[in-house]
Amino acid sequence: MGNDAGRARRCTFRKRERLRERSDIDRAFKQGTRYSVRGMRLHVVPNGTAAVRALFVPVRKYGNAVLRNRARRLASEAYRLVKSGVAPGRDLVFVLYPGTDSFETRSGQVERVLRLAGAMPGGSCELSSRRS
Repeated sequence: MGNDAGRARRCTFRKRERLRERSDIDRAFKQGTRYSVRGMRLHVVPNGTAAVRALFVPVRKYGNAVLRNRARRLASEAYRLVKSGVAPGRDLVFVLYPGTDSFETRSGQVERVLRLAGAMPGGSCELSSRRS
C-alpha cells in the first residue's frame, strides 16, 4: 500500500466555508436567485470574495430534530464531495424539504441544483478518495 493521502485532493468542509452571519443569510434569502429541484431549493448570491460559503436549512415542518439533523448532514456531505467544482465568489443556501433521505438522493439533488444554477461547471471529489 502506497501513501495515497498525498495524491488525493483534500475535500473538507471547513468552518470558514460555512455561511454563519445573520446579515449574510438574510441577504441570500432576500436578494439571492432561487433554483429548485424536487426536495431542495438553492439561493445563490455573489459575496464579493473568492470564497464559496454554504448553509443547509431544513424547512420548519421537516420533522423532529433527529430527521432535520440527518438531512443536514447528508446534504452537507454531498456538497463537500462536489464543492471543489463550484465557481468561487458565491454564498449558497440550500433549503431542504422532507422526502427520501438517502445519500444518493441528496447527492443527486445537490448536483442537479448546482448545475441548474450554473454554479458547478465540473469537478468533484470522488468517494474513493475517502479513507476506509
